[in-house]
Amino acid sequence: MKPPEVDATEAALTELLDVLATMLVPLEITPARLAQIARVSFVKTTAQNARMRSSGRPHLARIAALTGLSRAEVKRVVSANYRLSPREPETSPRALRVLNAWRNSGGYSRSGKEIALRTTGPYPSFETLCRDYSGDIPHRVILTELESKKRIRFERNRKWVRVAKNVGSRPLHQRELSNLVFAASMLGALSNSEGLLVKRQDKVRASRAIQDSYVENSISNSVTTLLDNLPQLFVSRKKRRQSTNRVTVYTVVSRSERLKKSRS
Repeated sequence: MKPPEVDATEAALTELLDVLATMLVPLEITPARLAQIARVSFVKTTAQNARMRSSGRPHLARIAALTGLSRAEVKRVVSANYRLSPREPETSPRALRVLNAWRNSGGYSRSGKEIALRTTGPYPSFETLCRDYSGDIPHRVILTELESKKRIRFERNRKWVRVAKNVGSRPLHQRELSNLVFAASMLGALSNSEGLLVKRQDKVRASRAIQDSYVENSISNSVTTLLDNLPQLFVSRKKRRQSTNRVTVYTVVSRSERLKKSRS
């Protein structure tokens, strides 16, 4: 029996989410939190085209019909003025759930400050902390994850563990955050079909025997040619005194998958 064919829209969306996941996982965004954010975005976008003619208020029933959400859920989002609700521990990665419980649960903290815990052993220990708050994830996995993010430090030959000092909420993965912001801006430009002037994907082919400087020049020339060939009607010749942004250009240069694999 053949598997059902994947809808073209969902196939493209899957590819997009595959890429987004590589950015969101390091930024500690879970599928549950992504679903919360998506609900708000869907309601907000749908509300822009589903307003009552007389009052101007969003038509809750129509939004619910288009998004598949309940009217109660739509009303909650609209009433909150489309603001995101604070992140709940249940929507955080398991390691952060453990860290949150360490800070807020009696027996593992004193006066709101986490105490040092034995790595293993009877209550209170990191092992029992994970047993209570990490679900089915072993405490060794949680330890490894928190250590990789520099949120904990070990003492006494790794027999004791405590929360690292000066660990704020700022994401550690600034590259992923920067890429996510760039991707959001570029997708916003792509969504404006009326204002989209150029959408193209080019490949600069070159043998590995050619020097990198030659490839860099080829890329530079391709980008320059693209900009030079933009229609001149987007340049205002009459109003030279005022400088306005008429064109936004997004440039992404990456190695091809074939080249990355051949070098690995």
